[in-house]
Amino acid sequence: MKNDTTARMNINRITLAFSDENEQIFLIKYLENSIIQFRVSFVLVIFLYGVFGYLDMIVAKEYVHLFHLIRYGIVIPLLSFVFFFSFSKHFIKIWQELLVICFIVAGAGITIMTLKAPQNYAYYAGMMLIFSAGYFFIRLRFFLASVAGWITLLLFNIGAIFFSDMNTLMVISNNFFFISANLIGMFAAYNIEYYARRDFLMNQQLDRRNVEIAEANKNLETKVTERTVELLQAKEHAEQSDKLKSAFLANMSHEIRTPMNGILGFAELLKEPKLTGDEQQEFIGIIEKSGARMLNIINDLIDIAKVEAGQMNISITETDINEQLCYIYDLFRPEVESKGMTLSYKIGFAAKDAVIKTDQEKIYAILINLVKNAIKYSNKGSIEFGYNLKNASGPGELEFFVKDTGIGISKDKQEVIFNRFVQADIDDKQALHGAGLGLSITKAYVEILGGKIWLDSKEGIGSVFYFSIPYIPGTKQEDINDGIDSKSTLDENVKDLMILVAEDEDTSYRVISMFLNKMCKAIIHAKTGLQAIEALQNNPDIDLILMDIKMPEMDGYKATKLIRQFNKDVVIIAQTAYGLSGDREKAIEAGCNEYISKPISRALLFEIINSYFRGHQ
Repeated sequence: MKNDTTARMNINRITLAFSDENEQIFLIKYLENSIIQFRVSFVLVIFLYGVFGYLDMIVAKEYVHLFHLIRYGIVIPLLSFVFFFSFSKHFIKIWQELLVICFIVAGAGITIMTLKAPQNYAYYAGMMLIFSAGYFFIRLRFFLASVAGWITLLLFNIGAIFFSDMNTLMVISNNFFFISANLIGMFAAYNIEYYARRDFLMNQQLDRRNVEIAEANKNLETKVTERTVELLQAKEHAEQSDKLKSAFLANMSHEIRTPMNGILGFAELLKEPKLTGDEQQEFIGIIEKSGARMLNIINDLIDIAKVEAGQMNISITETDINEQLCYIYDLFRPEVESKGMTLSYKIGFAAKDAVIKTDQEKIYAILINLVKNAIKYSNKGSIEFGYNLKNASGPGELEFFVKDTGIGISKDKQEVIFNRFVQADIDDKQALHGAGLGLSITKAYVEILGGKIWLDSKEGIGSVFYFSIPYIPGTKQEDINDGIDSKSTLDENVKDLMILVAEDEDTSYRVISMFLNKMCKAIIHAKTGLQAIEALQNNPDIDLILMDIKMPEMDGYKATKLIRQFNKDVVIIAQTAYGLSGDREKAIEAGCNEYISKPISRALLFEIINSYFRGHQ
């Protein structure tokens, strides 16, 4: 345990010296803590060394002059000099070395006395006192005290062997005592210094901690003030968030219940007997519109969750921007004209220059969100959208706009209109339908593409929404579609397919099978991944697998990976209700050819099948 502590203290295990800058700091601190004890000990040693001169006159009369010369002429003057020198500022530099000299000189003096008067054990006791003083009292460090102690013992043995008549037995017996005194002194001095150094480090840590606490206390009032301001701001924000949450929950309740009312209500009406064909088609159309509205709400919630989680990916492709505007115009023109308004668009490039590199789907989503918003909040006048090239001479950017003559947005709402769950008419009891997520998602998409979005609006007159994206010219001038045929029906050449539908949910299976049963040779149903593998092994002529991802026993990812081990050619389309970021990539990585999310669009499903089986016989 002690060795581990020593290692953590970063000290030499023999000399106990620190191996870093702490050594110099410790020595200064050690002197500060030792100076009083050292001086008291030196006064006592000088006094005793002098008083024992009286003993010389009693027990060693024939050597009294020599002994007094040693005492009063050498040792005591040396000790006195060191004592007075301790009051000098230079003492700190050499004080340990001076103590070593004092230890050795005092020990050598007693050694001479012992050798001259070997029959008098009082001098042996004096030697023991020297060892005690050197190791315990005068604050000499362990390593230096040990060096001085063994030098003193060596001097004794040299003198006893070569310059004294002391018999061998006495030399040996004296060595037993002196060696024991050295060993005991070394052990004690080692522990004394070790714990002094440990306490030094602990005090350093404590001092640093105290400084940190003092600094923390010093800044506490400032932090409390800052925190109070933050809490007040947080309170205001919480109150605002609570208001928005309440409005959002009320709005979402309305938004979900309204289409659900249409779906469930008209589904119930479809059960009525004697409905005309026109009535059935009308009811089915209402159910479809209500389902699309419900899906739009869910998609908005999923999109905002992706943005919040940082899982929104960018897919840069070459995109014909003019074609996108034309598509959006064709998409919304009937709806706008049905409200007695006009819809127009403005392009900034000729057809040959209209190809740019961007995320095609996100540009679609941004423009569709803004145009839908303009339609939603406009009842008369016109809606115009388009783009212009800005800063053509430098790092160019495309600036898009969507202009309407709708209700406009008040100044206070303009600051928060891009926040989640905020609508321009949120305080209006007749708030128009919508989850209040469209502009928040739009802003996130624009920023993901490296652009910015802003608006200019006057209440009662209308609004203009602007957004910009970096202008990166493309290289292709031909059609920039993703290569999938846009037909909403299966190609007439796509027939006699053997299709395996891996789907554990009966309703979903029935929908898919009804989509396909008139256009294929056979449909095989599997409810688990294991059943799908077995079905393919038993029917190697299967052309297409619609693979549900979440199934019992074995999911679609694992089933696809196992299928690819023995069949590389069968077309596998992943179908899932997850619809989250990364699902498509995971499906392709598992071995699927394509990916489609639920609820499955028949048109999109047919487009994918057309792209793989056109000309199939």
